[in-house]
Amino acid sequence: MKTVAVTGASGFIGRHVAAAFRDVGSTVRGFTRAIVSPDLIPLDYFNPDSMARALDGVEVVIHAAGLAHVSSRSLVDPSARYRESNVHVAANAVKASIRAGAAKFILLSSAGVLGRASPSGGFHDSSPALPYDAYTMSKLEAEQQVLEIARGNIGLAIVRPRWFMGPGAPGSYKRLCTWIDRGLPLPLASIDSRRSFVGIRNLCDLLVTIAEFAQKVSHDNSTMLVSDSEPLTVARLHKANRLRAR
Repeated sequence: MKTVAVTGASGFIGRHVAAAFRDVGSTVRGFTRAIVSPDLIPLDYFNPDSMARALDGVEVVIHAAGLAHVSSRSLVDPSARYRESNVHVAANAVKASIRAGAAKFILLSSAGVLGRASPSGGFHDSSPALPYDAYTMSKLEAEQQVLEIARGNIGLAIVRPRWFMGPGAPGSYKRLCTWIDRGLPLPLASIDSRRSFVGIRNLCDLLVTIAEFAQKVSHDNSTMLVSDSEPLTVARLHKANRLRAR
């Protein structure tokens, strides 16, 4: 029964997260950059003062706002654009949360900061970072800045989800499902190529659980890699989507 703020509440993750917290009885303030719904609050993420005022009385802040799933080829300066949207905004959000007296800050990052392809045995929480493009580099830098700002000032959890799975999920999962729905051949469908996913509802359950513990989190235990328990082969995902389409 906490007061929870969700940035990026108009996006795929933010919408589900806000709904999950409302379902457990929390009071939710959903923020977005522009007015897209009467249920959401427009907020200037580049103005820490206005952010701090908007977060007054909030106990837990979930920062899901940022730039993702945009091709670097469509951006004039990809590195600058991703840093502005993902690094600067995250730093402003945690500073504002501290000023507002929030107990916990949860940063939604990405498993992509660990690399493009997982090593033998897969990634784990302590795997070394190996970002490979403008997006993953910006997410890692956001983690580093938030860690530095939050240390000793606010409880912190950094969550690195794998591929999202669920209705309306963006990114690689959406592209793969589009291929399947169109009946297009998948060269990898017969190969035991495993992919780790996290269902959006499972991610939301985790965030609700994290928020239940408002005490400060130590620096060493604040970053976690998140996926469902069983990786799926491309062939299995292909079969499941074909059955769903019937």
